[in-house]
Parts: sequence; structure tokens; C-alpha cells
Amino acid sequence: MAGAYLAIGSCISALTNNQVIAFVVTVVICFLWTVAGHELVLGFFQGWAPSVIVNTISSFSFLSHFNAIMQGVIDFRDLIFFGALIALWLFLTVIAVDATRA
Repeated sequence: MAGAYLAIGSCISALTNNQVIAFVVTVVICFLWTVAGHELVLGFFQGWAPSVIVNTISSFSFLSHFNAIMQGVIDFRDLIFFGALIALWLFLTVIAVDATRA
């Protein structure tokens, strides 16, 4: 989970020139990814969104994937989730850095 947070932070930092703005945006994005599976957030979406969208939002939560790891169970699906998320944000970082160099 820390690797995912760092990858998100590096991408947002590559997109902005100000470190404070990058930090604040990173904290907001990481907070949203973390609480995506919380019942308060899901309750908001259950009122108007189809169940497929609610289940998709729930599956993107960091906590739902990290709970098993905290209990000592290393599930391959959780490792794939965090690995893919890290790879995606680092790929976006490379694109952002290349775009600013051009």
C-alpha cells in the first residue's frame, strides 16, 4: 500500500510545479482510494448508481485489499492489485515527465 501511495505521489508531483499542491492533491487522491470501500461512500452511490458500479467502486478500495495482508494472509489477487496500481501510476509518471521535457 505504501508503494501505491508513493507511486501516486510521484505522478502528481510530476504533473505540478508546486510541492505543496502536489502533496495536497496526493493526500486527497490517496484518501479517496482508501475509503472507496467504506459503507458511507458506498451508501452514497447505492442510492442512484447500479450495483455493478457500486461493486466496482468497492473493489478499488485499498483497505479491502490490505485487510487480508494485515492479518497475515497474502492473497495473489491483492498483490496483483497493488502491483498493477503501482505500475499504472509509475507509467503515468513517465508519460508526465516525458511531456514536460518536450
